[in-house]
Amino acid sequence: MFESLTHWFETLKERSKLFDHPEDEILHSALASVLYHVISADQHVDAKEKHEFDRILKQEFDLNDEQVDHLYRAAKGSTADVHGDLHTLNFYLKHNPAVRMTFMRKLLQLVDVHGAHRQELDLFYETLHEVFPEAREIGNEEEL
Repeated sequence: MFESLTHWFETLKERSKLFDHPEDEILHSALASVLYHVISADQHVDAKEKHEFDRILKQEFDLNDEQVDHLYRAAKGSTADVHGDLHTLNFYLKHNPAVRMTFMRKLLQLVDVHGAHRQELDLFYETLHEVFPEAREIGNEEEL
């Protein structure tokens, strides 16, 4: 038990709190894509949403403005399905439940920049079910 707590605190101190292999460009692209889908779900991206997009990528991967701008443009121009990017994020996301909840909290904060819209919430719930597949089962239990 003590080792688990020690590992958890050490994980929280690391530069990238959420992902294994934070230098992997595939991970950068996948996170940028998911974040872009969230902020553009209402067909409008404003400066505050773009700022949050930039902040999350810089915080997680220690990227500069040029790198983040490149990821933004790539995500904006992409026609790829977001579901594959969700699988990629889940693969790289650390397997610590507290870290996974932190990721979901960051995503929820991004969803709530201007109040939650239905499309943004749909993507949030899809991500929740990818990261915590057991949540889908809990939601189907009759006694809840």
